[in-house]
Amino acid sequence: MTTPAPTPTPTQKVLTPEELFAATDFTKKDEIVKLFPIYVQEQYALAVANKKNISKAVNIENFSMKTPYGDAHLLQQTELVLEAGKRQGLIGANATGKSLLFNNMAELKIKDFPRHIHVHHCRELENHELSESVLDTVVNSHPYRNALLKVEAKIKELIAAGPADDVKDALKTNLDYIQFSLRTINGYDAVDRAQKMLRVLGFDDVGQKKLCSALSGGLRMRVALCMAFFIEADLLLLDEPTNHLDFPSVLWLENRLRGYRGSFLMVSHDRELLNNVCTSILLLEDKKINYYQMGFKEFEKKKALDDKKKYEDIEKFLLKNRNVDPSTFLGRQKQDKKDWSEQYQAKLVAMAGKFTFPTATPLANTEKDEAGNPLPAEQISLINLKNVRFSYDSTTGVWIFNDHINFNVTASTRCGVMGPNGAGKSTLLKLLTHKLTPNEGEVVHHPDFKLAYFGQHSTAELELESTPAEWIGKQFPEESAGHLRNHLAKTGIVGTIQDTRMKQLAFSQRSCVVFAKLTYVCPHLLILDEPTNFLDLQSVDSLIAACNKYPGALLLVSHNRDFLKKCARTFLSVVPGQFLLFDNLKKAEQGTYSFIAEMEEGGAAGAISKDALKNNPGGGTVHSSQKGANFSGASEEEKEKGVFSIGGGSNAPLPGSAAAKALEAKKAAVAGTATGFTVGEKCTALWTDGKWYAAQVKKVLPDNKYTVLYTAYGNTANVPVKSLKKAAAEPAKAAPKK
Repeated sequence: MTTPAPTPTPTQKVLTPEELFAATDFTKKDEIVKLFPIYVQEQYALAVANKKNISKAVNIENFSMKTPYGDAHLLQQTELVLEAGKRQGLIGANATGKSLLFNNMAELKIKDFPRHIHVHHCRELENHELSESVLDTVVNSHPYRNALLKVEAKIKELIAAGPADDVKDALKTNLDYIQFSLRTINGYDAVDRAQKMLRVLGFDDVGQKKLCSALSGGLRMRVALCMAFFIEADLLLLDEPTNHLDFPSVLWLENRLRGYRGSFLMVSHDRELLNNVCTSILLLEDKKINYYQMGFKEFEKKKALDDKKKYEDIEKFLLKNRNVDPSTFLGRQKQDKKDWSEQYQAKLVAMAGKFTFPTATPLANTEKDEAGNPLPAEQISLINLKNVRFSYDSTTGVWIFNDHINFNVTASTRCGVMGPNGAGKSTLLKLLTHKLTPNEGEVVHHPDFKLAYFGQHSTAELELESTPAEWIGKQFPEESAGHLRNHLAKTGIVGTIQDTRMKQLAFSQRSCVVFAKLTYVCPHLLILDEPTNFLDLQSVDSLIAACNKYPGALLLVSHNRDFLKKCARTFLSVVPGQFLLFDNLKKAEQGTYSFIAEMEEGGAAGAISKDALKNNPGGGTVHSSQKGANFSGASEEEKEKGVFSIGGGSNAPLPGSAAAKALEAKKAAVAGTATGFTVGEKCTALWTDGKWYAAQVKKVLPDNKYTVLYTAYGNTANVPVKSLKKAAAEPAKAAPKK
């Protein structure tokens, strides 16, 4: 039986990967396997030993885990159980060990953890992973595929050298094994798979060629997510994967997780994501891992009931044992229960009062309705965008808002703003707040209204060498220190945290300090731009409660659907070439699903669609609906080919050129197939994983689109005609999981 090479003794030389490769006899499969990752070597050894029904579950009894310094237990004498093929959420308060548990599993630092399981920890790219382009980083991220390709090339080289027949036969046998292994992990279609995923995450052909070192931290996280689903590990570990993602990317992530073939364990503050993808929950509490075989929504209900019952039982115990000796076992037990009860009560009080707002000053009402009567207070206009067009440089012909947009923010507006990064959400907020001036139209502000703005980078205004108490004192020098400290406490900045330098605070705590400033004087309009990043679930709940109690107008930019659904009444969808209001979140989501399909499809048809993004590695959108771009900078060669480059991004055909006519002909050919599908007709439809599944047409839509039902999946989606086929191109597959 082949096993991984034993750990060398101090007198043995440790071979580098290059030296091991050079010393390998490629006629012997056992030696080739030693070049592969540990989990592959272990799986091979089990196969050679004729082991049957090898489980990919984890079941470790008496599991303990200490802090990295070894000074305290985070988990003690508990069980670590991870079922194979399970979609699991990991829940726990800050500092309970969630991230450390992930690191220890990924780095095989846990005793008795099965080494034949392929574990991948999805985390932001490190410095040594930034030297390649975005596409190459993803394609080259699979260590097993990389090793197989290297071995395949070497064996082909040895065969081409014309060895003896017996050597040649052995090499060919091993080459068949290597190529079979590559097909098993879809190693030969790696580029196509990576490109499709990257398109949806905002990287077009130009963005895919950019170096990862040139990307922001948020964009690097998108690349890391793409790598995770490209690798398809047995166990995927995800730690707050939605941070920095835009709305379409979150929907893409959800669909990927629903259809994931292995197991995953996820930490997230996005309740909607947890609700939609997790089938069981692991709770880290009191140094134990508690298991709940239910969805997240059911878990929350059960946990609340369990805590309430525990609190009531403790109160009865404390009442019964009021006068016990503190030095006895019963006395120590009483103190432990009392501590838990006090923490439970404090948490309820803190969550109920966190992020609360004072009363706003009433606004003067000078507007009148058609009958000449003063408008109701809730209809007073705070900000009114009238017939606005905007471009950062109109001479290029590139417009963020090409068609005139109108948007009136009144005193009762509660609107969620969603859309892909680069489509214009941040530009819209800057126009609303007078940070940008429109090229056409006007932005009218009420003369007396007060605005509070919490942006993704609002914590940058903090003075990190100051404490929260010192900093907020500078913001409101006329206020008493006691009042300001009480207000800080309402946002969770309590006790010694108020006097700790902010450079030592977590990002979530710094965000709470900024919220304390924003909520000390009540604004008439509160704009929150991705406020849930770095907040834990309980803090998100508190923010939701505060927003619902807040009496003023709200504009919420967020990828957190639970937050939007509970706080907003209307939903503004901003995608390239589209600026639409919806009355419910579901309709806005449906519009985004078709957007995702077009993004994944890419190509010419996607490029001419009004919903397509171009040159958008995280920003800098170009609307495909733009006309009249400045072509004066196009070279004669570009004009001859019929293309020009917008902002150094993707190429688009010049109007009237041969290339443009070819695209129009292709579009017409696609449109000509639209009448080929009828309601009720069975077909195959493209899913977001790039595969085709059995479907049935439910409705014919405008613009050559259809509503289809994935018959084995049970869900519906709006898809373009190019994503439908009359007959399955291959045998029907199992449908993607919900």
